[in-house]
Amino acid sequence: MERIGIFGGTFNPPHIGHLQAAKEAARALELDRVLLVPSCQTPHKPVPDGSASAQQRLDMLRLATAGDPMLEVSDVEVCRGGVSYTYETVTALRE
Repeated sequence: MERIGIFGGTFNPPHIGHLQAAKEAARALELDRVLLVPSCQTPHKPVPDGSASAQQRLDMLRLATAGDPMLEVSDVEVCRGGVSYTYETVTALRE
């Protein structure tokens, strides 16, 4: 069975710290890959005015992870739209 980690957040903007944290978690937990899941809209705090849109953050994250087989980007929350909660995302990913 494949071991997959899920790393969610706003990724506003995505940066090397996000990628390093995901890779370190994969190594420490012996994961096969890590799904990075940018939120459309976080339930805990608003995205500041002038920030990149959810689609732009998704696109930037895809560019940042290109060519790294351990990191994969999921658009599940951006496609769903609105506020996302972890249990909804995990349910959607399981389906």
